[in-house]
Amino acid sequence: MNEYWEQRKDLNYYKQVNRWLQELTEYKSLIDVGSADTPVATFGEFESRTAINYLPFPQLGGVTCIQADWMETDLKADVITCLQVLEHFEADYLKRFVEKIFRSSRVAILSVPYLWPEGACEGHKQDPVNIQKFLQLTGREPERITIVKDGTRERLVSLFKGDL
Repeated sequence: MNEYWEQRKDLNYYKQVNRWLQELTEYKSLIDVGSADTPVATFGEFESRTAINYLPFPQLGGVTCIQADWMETDLKADVITCLQVLEHFEADYLKRFVEKIFRSSRVAILSVPYLWPEGACEGHKQDPVNIQKFLQLTGREPERITIVKDGTRERLVSLFKGDL
């Protein structure tokens, strides 16, 4: 795989997402939105797998890889993951982005940095994110929510029922 993934593959939030995806055996299709250079779309037991990213990214075996703007697609899946993406958007756009994820899935798994200080990561527009802010931004209560620690950083990982 690539250097980005090699540096990140042992992070606990990926392990948590993989555990939840392994439990979702009744679902057939998966989309990973904002996949970047990660193989998240290969996690779990799904018949159909899609990775979508705005910027160019590596192809994955057994995965339909699409370079496109999520908001410009009509893609739908039983399960959609979107990990460490939402914090890069202004609140209004973020809400529309998440609403599209919910409309396009039966289950959505989302993660964001948890309580990272403002300015700690270039490009983050939402830091710090606590649970209350996350619930306001997503507009609904998750079925599951957990805080996962990786070194000195924490991430909020959540599972929602979608609208399909």
